[in-house]
Amino acid sequence: MAKNILIFSDGTGQIGGIRPDQKLSNVYKLYRALRPGPASFIDPRQQVAFYDPGLGKGEVSGWTFKRTKQFLEATVGTGIDTNIIDCYEAIIAAYEVGDRICLFGFSRGAYTVRALASVLNLCGVPTRLPDGRPMPKYGATVRAVAYEAVQKVYNHGAGKRRNAQPYFDQREELGRRFRLRYGSSQNEDPAAPRGNVEPHFIGVFDTVAALGSSSLKSIFGAILLSAGLLTAASFTLHFHWIFKLLSIASVSLTLGWLLYLATILRKRYSPVCKELGIDLRKVPNRNLSKRSTNWAFWHNKNYDRFLSGEVAYARHAMAIDEERASFPRVEWGPKVTPARRADQKPRWLKQVWFAGCHSDIGGSYTESESRLSDIALAWMVEELRDCVPEILINDRELQTFGDHRGLQHEERYMVKALGWQWKKKPRYVFENGELHESVYRRIDAGPVPIVDEVKAYRPEQLKLHTKLRAILGQEGI
Repeated sequence: MAKNILIFSDGTGQIGGIRPDQKLSNVYKLYRALRPGPASFIDPRQQVAFYDPGLGKGEVSGWTFKRTKQFLEATVGTGIDTNIIDCYEAIIAAYEVGDRICLFGFSRGAYTVRALASVLNLCGVPTRLPDGRPMPKYGATVRAVAYEAVQKVYNHGAGKRRNAQPYFDQREELGRRFRLRYGSSQNEDPAAPRGNVEPHFIGVFDTVAALGSSSLKSIFGAILLSAGLLTAASFTLHFHWIFKLLSIASVSLTLGWLLYLATILRKRYSPVCKELGIDLRKVPNRNLSKRSTNWAFWHNKNYDRFLSGEVAYARHAMAIDEERASFPRVEWGPKVTPARRADQKPRWLKQVWFAGCHSDIGGSYTESESRLSDIALAWMVEELRDCVPEILINDRELQTFGDHRGLQHEERYMVKALGWQWKKKPRYVFENGELHESVYRRIDAGPVPIVDEVKAYRPEQLKLHTKLRAILGQEGI
């Protein structure tokens, strides 16, 4: 009997279920209502769910090495690889022929599941080991296979445009070899150009990639520079021995972290070169190593926007009022719907704009301040039911109370205590962009709470929209 395999990837710093009155994201609320368990009617033989905490977050407390590593990963954005591997490993462990795979994500978690969908397109789901034995469902072997698919195949050429050469052809060849090794080609055909399984449904809330914040990197760099200068000064100016000891310790930790990064980078990159027969000593452009992993320097225009036409349904809820320059909308899908999906009902792809900032769409504010995010959540649930009739939902765990007049937030401060604000860059909403009906109702509602004011909702981002141009134009917006 086919079952639903549900993967939930949360936003940066998000981890649900730790405290009873926690600020929960919409992804965790979905997970809570769709997972099997002792308090749920959902049969795990019919539906399984895996929750992946947000980038830089995990079930560890205190400043252990792992917690410090997670913080630094959130700062520089490298931990997204681990999140993709975690999710792909869960799919390998649960998958049986005929199962439906549904992916959900918020923020960087949304980008994580979109990347995961690309991994499935490229690598499929392994069914056997290279020696012919069945693929295990648990253990180090499953982890190693997931690591290979993400780091050695999907990540080849990361940081460059998807179709940039020679990386595109090399990545396709790596994918072909992976599918051949693990029996994961479409219809078991070794010549098939894609994997054997692709997602049935992808539902994401306000995708951002932001693989490392430039502002946080600057702060981190300033701290490291200060540590180095303090060390030099402690010896030059004959500081007390305690200051010298602390300075040496800080520099040692810094060097240790840099060595850790270098070791991981080499571990990830070398096998790819070996697989493709590339001799680093003979490669004219040594920067290849930077472009073969997610440690590469990313530009917004080069984030992975690919959406396979083999994905049955895709849904994206987007924030009109998110203004942080570091959180731009990451485009998704082809500009022209694939012919085989053109007349599909329900529609193949919906990307809909909602009123509010990033977390007003994906959730994570207190329940009393979640009326806008409840609108996006209710929409996603409705779309899920429509596209996947087989889905099992514990409705007692998923009550929404959306209100178009709800409080709108603004993530203004990066470090509030120091008064450091995020650089602003309002998003561009296309003239014919699809707006949720609650946006029109909010515009017509009169004064509504917007951050620390109560005023009419008149977003500058919508002044050129074909359906609102006349209204907002008359008011001089």
